[in-house]
Amino acid sequence: MDGEEWEPMEAFETWLLRRVAQAVEAGEVRAHLLAELQTEFGAAKEGPQEAARAVAIRQVAQIADIDEAKATEILASIEVQPAVTRELLLRRIAEAWLEAQRTAYRRQRNSQHG
Repeated sequence: MDGEEWEPMEAFETWLLRRVAQAVEAGEVRAHLLAELQTEFGAAKEGPQEAARAVAIRQVAQIADIDEAKATEILASIEVQPAVTRELLLRRIAEAWLEAQRTAYRRQRNSQHG
């Protein structure tokens, strides 16, 4: 990823980390979720780009409940979008992921207390 592409990704990462931190502080998601996400972002930056892409494909597939081939197509279509559109799409995917994390955490808490 060249410098021009990396800067918007850094802005997206900062935004997502802030959203997850807010959810952790509000008790809406597992306390360790923020640390896990920071570790994943760090590993993606340190490792080869192909490995980071493979992780992204698996995560999109999991979030959208689709197979990895479809997730690959979706990521390819996102990557060719203008930067503003790309960031908007990434934020929507991230919000869906965060909502799924909230739902899973609520279910876990309810099953422990019910």
